[in-house]
Amino acid sequence: MALHTSHTSNTVRSTPPSRRNVILTLYVLLIWFLLALLGSLLGIFVQPPGIASLPTYLAALTPAILFVAAYLLSGAFRLWVRTLIGDPWGIAAMQIYRVLGIAFVVEASHNALPAMFALPAGWGDFFIGVTAPLAAAAWSSGGRFGKSVFVLWNVLGILDLITAVSLAVGSSSIPPGTMALRVFPLSLIPLFAVPLSLSLHVAGLGQFWYLSKKQTT
Repeated sequence: MALHTSHTSNTVRSTPPSRRNVILTLYVLLIWFLLALLGSLLGIFVQPPGIASLPTYLAALTPAILFVAAYLLSGAFRLWVRTLIGDPWGIAAMQIYRVLGIAFVVEASHNALPAMFALPAGWGDFFIGVTAPLAAAAWSSGGRFGKSVFVLWNVLGILDLITAVSLAVGSSSIPPGTMALRVFPLSLIPLFAVPLSLSLHVAGLGQFWYLSKKQTT
């Protein structure tokens, strides 16, 4: 999660993040990443061609579903998330790591992934990653147009993730299949990066709406 950085362009300042909550979150993320890494190295998510990988789907979807459900249904959880984010610019800027999605395009060029999935997913992720600092700068401008750009970027980022997951499932039976997504290192993308990115987008939009509502009241 992103640390708080205030700027004078916004009339409403965020609450500084709790150091204890930040440290706890970093440990949770580290344990989550290590579990995904260990499972990938042990081949837990590898299944014979043509067979749906239930462990992969569960490992990829469960964290995102739990986060979104908790954020929407629990006021205490939303408050806890707000103590982590502070100013939304950081949570947008950190998603520059999405440029690594270009690896899908590279794999497609080597016939390791179906182009039907890899090209839109790879280029979509690359676009979101390249524009992440611009979205952060747009928010920091403090203007209505900048905030609209910030919201649009987050919506596009969520649509990119949903599209990528849908195409991955739909093209799993198209040669050469999506087996590469279940094998290290690409397996870390659906197991860790995708649910993390979705959570960041939801948290960023939630913080935007919270601060906007606070500013109008």
